[in-house]
Amino acid sequence: MSDPVGIFSGTNIRRTARMFGTAALFAAPLFALLGIAGLLGLGSFGGTAPVEILHSAPAGSPVELSNSVHGDTVWGQPDVDLAAVTCEASSTDGSRTVDLQIGPVEGSPSEVVDAQGATWTWLSATDSLDAVSRVTCSGGGLETVGTSVDPGDGKRGTPGAPFLVFAAFLLVLGLVLRRVTAPQSR
Repeated sequence: MSDPVGIFSGTNIRRTARMFGTAALFAAPLFALLGIAGLLGLGSFGGTAPVEILHSAPAGSPVELSNSVHGDTVWGQPDVDLAAVTCEASSTDGSRTVDLQIGPVEGSPSEVVDAQGATWTWLSATDSLDAVSRVTCSGGGLETVGTSVDPGDGKRGTPGAPFLVFAAFLLVLGLVLRRVTAPQSR
């Protein structure tokens, strides 16, 4: 039986594999650069973006939560005595209320400067709560309460190592495909 004819011929499959190997060899250095940028924190990989206060209200008034994937952080202004602050999260209809633990969690900032240059003190986080949509805080010299997406520990969004692994995979794949599909010497 002879080689199949048409688009699935041995020649066409070898050409396609060789072209794919060439593309992989060109892509490998680009992914390596992205990996290095991620490890060094350069460009858009440069750590966590500044905190952006999404909603704010005077102390004692309810503040809307954004309910992001990472949870929300509740912030207060100006100088706040955390021992005297109380915060309560609730559902929109008020059927569910939860008292929040006050004070930053380990690995999180106790104070931040937001995107507009204002200083905020960490009051609480809502990452472990379900079915709450607003928070109300008062006491401890609190004048303004704001909410933002939880900034985490500052290490979110640094995918340097996966890019380097993928670059190595592309390099090996490209070399193998180019070697296997090289023209045979006669």
